[in-house]
Amino acid sequence: MHRGVRFGLLVTVALMCPAAALAQPAWDSPMLMPPRLGDGLGLHVMDAHAGGIGAMLTWRAPTWNFGVRAGLVEGHRDDIALIGGIDVSGGLTRSSDEFPIDIDWVFGAGIGIDDGARVSLPLGLSIGHVFEGDGATFVPYATPRVILDAFIGDDDDDEDPPRRGRDDVRLGVAVDLGLDLRVTSAFLIRFAATVGDREAVSLGLVF
Repeated sequence: MHRGVRFGLLVTVALMCPAAALAQPAWDSPMLMPPRLGDGLGLHVMDAHAGGIGAMLTWRAPTWNFGVRAGLVEGHRDDIALIGGIDVSGGLTRSSDEFPIDIDWVFGAGIGIDDGARVSLPLGLSIGHVFEGDGATFVPYATPRVILDAFIGDDDDDEDPPRRGRDDVRLGVAVDLGLDLRVTSAFLIRFAATVGDREAVSLGLVF
């Protein structure tokens, strides 16, 4: 059977299966990627999707267009879960008098680890605009994306009988609604909330 057909069948079957232990936290929500994303070190507090309260460190390279992140969040069994990933982006359009919107493409790959693991590959757009005035700069933006999730080694003790070691592949859609606010040259405030098949919120400082 052709590889594309087999992959399509795998995704279809996974979507029709009952939910596995979706309690592995998602590294990509919020994705925290407004258009024209610059470099810097970020410190964020967050309420993670399929996790709980935690903290995350982000860093974007000053000369290469990629970023990395890692964090610790509350797991679904009151333990500690790990999230981490990399992201890249690139400009599609830039604001002009005719079209006052910035649009970037965004892509990432990462993992959330608790009892099992969630490997996530988000792909989408970041859409926003830079507003300036009274010494402040703020950027409202939205990041719609599709996400391929692979759940590895999930254990779901809530099912009868419990399912052990079952893997699932899932497709989802999520949107970040975010705001970058800069009132000083030293740092900016970055806020985002994720809605859709992801639910998460984050607030942090980027230096």
